[in-house]
Amino acid sequence: MKIDDLLNHMWKTYTSLNPHIKEVLDLIKSKENTEILNDHIALRTFNHERINKNRLADFFLGSGYKFVENLHFDQKRLDASYYIHPNNKLPRIFISELRIQDFSTEFQNKINDIVDGIDKNKFNSPLFLTNGTPWEKISYLDYKMVQKESDYAAWVLSHGYIANHFTVSVTDCTFFKNLQQINLFLKQNGFEINSSGGEIKGSPKIGLEQSSIMAKKISVAFSDGIYDIPGCYYEFAFRYNGFDGFITSSANHIFESTNEKKA
Repeated sequence: MKIDDLLNHMWKTYTSLNPHIKEVLDLIKSKENTEILNDHIALRTFNHERINKNRLADFFLGSGYKFVENLHFDQKRLDASYYIHPNNKLPRIFISELRIQDFSTEFQNKINDIVDGIDKNKFNSPLFLTNGTPWEKISYLDYKMVQKESDYAAWVLSHGYIANHFTVSVTDCTFFKNLQQINLFLKQNGFEINSSGGEIKGSPKIGLEQSSIMAKKISVAFSDGIYDIPGCYYEFAFRYNGFDGFITSSANHIFESTNEKKA
């Protein structure tokens, strides 16, 4: 599968499950006369050997992406890697994984039991990254149990393998000159901005500023019923002086865009 086709499939799944994302994009397009470029796409997983970040990265490495850097988020008990393609029109890929071993025994057993039951054939196609949960539907009771220790884990178990977020490159916008403008515009149109660590994370001095809307709740089918839980969110990035990477202290706060208590 060509990388453009995979990224398009990822976008279609992301927006079809989260209609508010398309609303945001349409609002931005109503002001912008240029193409809206995507800074990066983020995926989430666990550090289980069957589905860790390296396994997910294989789909992109086979399409010309190159590994750049490993990042560590001790507060969130996460690790991440990001990848860049020689074609700078293609977005960066940011893949994070939760350190299962850093949680309670009950938590570890629950995650491992679920992941161990995955049919290995589901990994054969890159569309694995657009197909949601490769495991049997979990119960809402299990969702809440896991969520007590990690909102991130609860999100992965309930949504599986879809893009957690896409990111508007505000650097390349013409109408919006900075994140303050785009944040204000979206708030005026009814969207909540993630305020953890301030509405804008980072600074021009360190080369990157980021903001995001909070994920809106969407209906998800569990084994014991349908419940409304946080879905995906949209991020906004402004880069300075050619900085290509990510700032861990900022990402720590961006991760909270899907937290239940803030949704």
